[in-house]
Amino acid sequence: MGELQYTFDAVNSGASTNFILSLIAAVVGLVGMLYLLRRKVSYEERNRNIVIAMLLFFLFLIGSSTAFFSYLRVRKVGPVEIYETGMVTPYGKVAFKDIRNAEIMVDKSSSLLSEAAGRSTRILAIIENSGKTHALSEEDYPVQEVLGRMKQAIKEWKASEKK
Repeated sequence: MGELQYTFDAVNSGASTNFILSLIAAVVGLVGMLYLLRRKVSYEERNRNIVIAMLLFFLFLIGSSTAFFSYLRVRKVGPVEIYETGMVTPYGKVAFKDIRNAEIMVDKSSSLLSEAAGRSTRILAIIENSGKTHALSEEDYPVQEVLGRMKQAIKEWKASEKK
């Protein structure tokens, strides 16, 4: 692909923080539950002990599930590298000649209960000729800057192709 020109690292500190906190919660829930179930208590305290162990088990389930999905998100979001003749995204490599379109789309979510505008997220969609789409969210990348650098690299690539 030639020489590396630009690299954009993902800004996913929220996802990695969620992963760490939920992993800690899962471990605390599991250790606390096992401790309470193995502890010898009197017959009167047994019911209270089982209810607290059940709540800690729910903490373990929720924490481990959140940690698992946060891990998948952190693993999927990687650096975007722009080279002389193409680019590499977390979705794979794409040569400039294979790009059909690249645009920033706005994903709006509206609220069912109010007329006010909901949350909106800008997404850089890089569409290949084959139909494969590389979608980069503004929550993870500076999409405006990525698009600008990509256009500049494509312009330089086209100029070198004409020579």
